Amino acid sequence: MEPDRLTLARTALHQALRDLFATLAEAALLADPEHVAGWYPDRAHLHVPRQLVTPCGWVEVPTVHQSPTAQAAALSATFPVFVALDGEDRAQAEMQDQVLAYGFDALDRVTVNGTKITVQTAGPGEVDVGGVTARGIVFSVQVRLLVRTFCSSSIVPVPA
Repeated sequence: MEPDRLTLARTALHQALRDLFATLAEAALLADPEHVAGWYPDRAHLHVPRQLVTPCGWVEVPTVHQSPTAQAAALSATFPVFVALDGEDRAQAEMQDQVLAYGFDALDRVTVNGTKITVQTAGPGEVDVGGVTARGIVFSVQVRLLVRTFCSSSIVPVPA
């Protein structure tokens, strides 16, 4: 069965998150060849992980909403993309700048359903990692799912 448009969007955002982690691992390796600071691409999760081991990231459940333009009615989904950080408070705060910069660029390159996504907001957030609160970054990413026409349309593929 063909994946629905939300699954395609989640998969593309997850790959961008993995790319972000690979970039941050490379930067950490250059700064300290003995240590990559935990930025392993397998810590970028498609969904909320069962157990958070920081640093980590995931693509959260989206909100689906109308997003009309001057030309057409459209339907979009806004996905929160989380990155939770580890370390002492100052180290977390310093890393937030890097995650914001590199994360914005990684997500801004994503195209889904032939349309470039929009990073609406990116900023600090807090994540409960099993009783401890960790600093992090939350990206709000809008993905165009479809343009509505007079013909009926669906975000789930109709079997042929």
